[in-house]
Amino acid sequence: MKSICSADHIIGYNESAIAKGESNDCVVRAIASTFGLKYDIAHEFVADKFKRKPRKGTFNTALKLSSLMDNIKGIPYSVIPKANLTYPGSARHQKNGGRPVPITLSMFIEKYPKGKYLVIKKGHAFSVIDGVVVGNASDGNHLRVKICFALKVEE
Repeated sequence: MKSICSADHIIGYNESAIAKGESNDCVVRAIASTFGLKYDIAHEFVADKFKRKPRKGTFNTALKLSSLMDNIKGIPYSVIPKANLTYPGSARHQKNGGRPVPITLSMFIEKYPKGKYLVIKKGHAFSVIDGVVVGNASDGNHLRVKICFALKVEE
């Protein structure tokens, strides 16, 4: 799976004094790369709208993105319905009355090969842009992670 480190994709990341001192900033990097924003602008936006404190991470991101807003810095997006992020599971799972199962990253990329998406798995956020994972260097290697939430940038 093709993967790009978000530092190479985000505008102004390498020059940003804020980025050099940050950690636990996956939501900031995901928003910057998905929406094409400079790192410092995305950082300010997340600090303001999500009440994120420096180096402390961002909590309840999916809830806030799905209920509080419909655009980020004037760029509209739509939340992908939860039903589109699940599948029935194996025949054995269905036979035993199992509930739908969250799709994996590889299934997500197969289902949504084109477009800009912000994707959240448990405890981490990253971007998928035209089938390429943009995030930590290893995010593209974890194809079996379950996707909890996703949004698509309207172009």
